[in-house]
Formats: sequence, structure tokens, C-alpha cells
Amino acid sequence: MNIQENIALKDISTFKIGGKAQYLVYAENQQDIIEALRFAQDKDLSIGLIGSGCNLLIQDEDIEGVILKMNTKSIEIKDKQIFAEAGVSLAMLANSGHKANLVGLEWAPSVPSSVGGAIRGNAGAFGGETKDTLKQIRVYRGGRIEDIDKSDIDFDYRYSSFKDENNTDIILGGLFELETGDVAVSKIQIRDNIIKKSQNQPIGVACSGCIFKNYEGLINEDLYNQYPDLKTFVTKGIIPSGYLIQEAGLKGFTQGGIQISEKHGNYMINTGTGTYRDVIKLIDMVKMRIYDIFGVSIEEEVVYLHQQMKKR
Repeated sequence: MNIQENIALKDISTFKIGGKAQYLVYAENQQDIIEALRFAQDKDLSIGLIGSGCNLLIQDEDIEGVILKMNTKSIEIKDKQIFAEAGVSLAMLANSGHKANLVGLEWAPSVPSSVGGAIRGNAGAFGGETKDTLKQIRVYRGGRIEDIDKSDIDFDYRYSSFKDENNTDIILGGLFELETGDVAVSKIQIRDNIIKKSQNQPIGVACSGCIFKNYEGLINEDLYNQYPDLKTFVTKGIIPSGYLIQEAGLKGFTQGGIQISEKHGNYMINTGTGTYRDVIKLIDMVKMRIYDIFGVSIEEEVVYLHQQMKKR
């Protein structure tokens, strides 16, 4: 186990924001994880997890405890099933399936997540979600490594019960079941999805991905005349937060070094000097403005690292 002290976390965050970790472990294998857990337990320290570093917001102040950077990337394929460790990227997962003539993850490479983070947040795009092909999850739980069935975990839109406050599991990997199919067609669909995303979302900038979950729920029908697209979205059962932010006239709005993307309202970009406090102020302002205009409350999709620091 390679443990480092006082390491700047902004360097492993796609948002390029964050203070220093008291201890940082780059976990390359399961043994590294177990040793880091023992180290933290011996010192009575909390543990936090970082996967790909996206969909993550890290405070400016230093973080006490141990941060595990999940770099575990082993993949095993048997028949139609793929077991991937937590640090495997979704793109690598889909590509590994293709090598075995397996398809079903066409949405996944467009999401810059690792398997562990994707399971925890039930990541998804283009109508697909992590839970769709997930069968089992390998976790460290209560001092033991266990394989648990998907049915034992609650999943919903951008949620799993791994996010619950009292859950202290560490996701080590997931078992996915795919289907035999036309790999060439699958690759075309993946390419099209990535192109579509690049046309509508900021690429190559410092950001965390979508800041807010899309809104699911009721909205005042009196707003339909002024915002005709709302009726279509309500019929589909989900209103994109990016649409609400756009219609509120907030695209391009800046707080300190953080700007709401001109390209997609649900993205915030670090222009170079952005801080955690800038992001929080902008999040609070957006939520207030959306409520004032549309009468609905939107919730963050981005994960706060300090909130998931736990004794494990």
C-alpha cells in the first residue's frame, strides 16, 4: 500500500477544486483497500472514496481522514457475464464486452464514470442505467468481503441505497450480464451517443458533470403557455434541470471563478480560479431562482466528498 500525506485533491478531481487529504491511498488492488481500511481503523479515521473524480465536489478546506482513490481495474469475463472492479471506467467495461461479442452498454462510454461510482449513483444516459445489466455487487461490509444481489439494494433515478447516510459499504466491483449481439452496430450507437453529447454538453473543460438531478414531479400547468416545452417534458415524466436553468436565463452566469455553461445549463465550469464556496453560492442561487420561477425544488446530483467520509 502506497499511502501519501497532505495531497491536494483538486489534482484528481475533474472540477479541479479541493483541499488536501490528510492521507491519500491509490488503491491498485483489493489488498491495498484492506490495508488502507486497517490503517484508518487503527487511527480511528474516516474514509472517503474517489473513483474517476467526476460528479464530485470537494471542499476547499483540508479533509481529515483517509481518501481511497479506486484504481482497481481487473476485469473477468465468463459466458455473458463480466465482473469489473470499482476503478474500471464504463468505457473500458463496454469495450471489454465487445471483445467477447457482448453488447448492451451503448449508453455507458458517454458517461465518464468508474464502475464503483456508477453503481453507487446508478449512473445513466440515453435511456440506459447501471442497474439495467447489473446482477451482483462485491462490497467490503463489516470487516468482510461479500457478493450481494442487486435485489438487496434499492435503485432509483441517480440513486442507490449505497448513498444512504448509514451505509458504510465500500463497493469493490460489480457483475454485469450482457447479451450476444452485433458489436459493429453497438460501436456505431456508442459513437453517435458520444457525438450527440459533445454537441450539447461542454467537453474538455474543468467541470464535474451534471450538477443537478433532472426534476421528477408535478409543476404548475399555468406555466405551459409561457414555457410550452414543459408539457412535453411532464408527459415524459421528467423535466431536464438544464432546461429549467436555461429558461430562467442563467446560462453563462458567473460566481467567482465558476460559470454556468453557455452550452448546457446543468453544467458548471471552473474557469481557473473557482472554489468550493463559489460552487455552493451558485448552486444555492440556481435552486432559489428555479423555485421562484417554476415553483419546484431541484436537487444536486453531484456528490459532496465530505458528506461521505465515514468510519468503515
